[in-house]
Amino acid sequence: MDYNKYNAIWDKIYYDFQFYPSCETDSKPWLSLSMKYKKYHLNGVFTEEQEKIINSVFCRVNATNMYALDWRHDCFIYNPCEEIPLDYWFYDAERNCNVYFPSYYPDGDYHFFVSFDWSMGLYGHPWKKEIFVAGEQLIQEFEKVQKILNITDL
Repeated sequence: MDYNKYNAIWDKIYYDFQFYPSCETDSKPWLSLSMKYKKYHLNGVFTEEQEKIINSVFCRVNATNMYALDWRHDCFIYNPCEEIPLDYWFYDAERNCNVYFPSYYPDGDYHFFVSFDWSMGLYGHPWKKEIFVAGEQLIQEFEKVQKILNITDL
């Protein structure tokens, strides 16, 4: 693992995006994005089918590797065209532990799925049950599948 790169990624989220992790559900902004974004309320936990739909959206918009960041947990470089299944995990023998790939639904922690150039991404807040979808093309694609994903404009 490249700890300098890992720290640089999280520094960008903390400082450039003014990420404010909190257990509170108050109205204080938890993320500040300078790019175009749209906020949605999550009306239910994503199913396997909904996760596949989001994978396909990312694959259409950005068929290259991305970051999958799970605050305070393992983070990954992945390609959404791989269609990683919901609840995917593996055993890491080197660390003697299970490693879980985050779902697009922020199920207990903050989840960030972002392109390497930071031009688009999905940012999820677990307690507020909301996501930010950032980047013009990604927003357009999410609007097409909004009903299927059971998400509501905020």
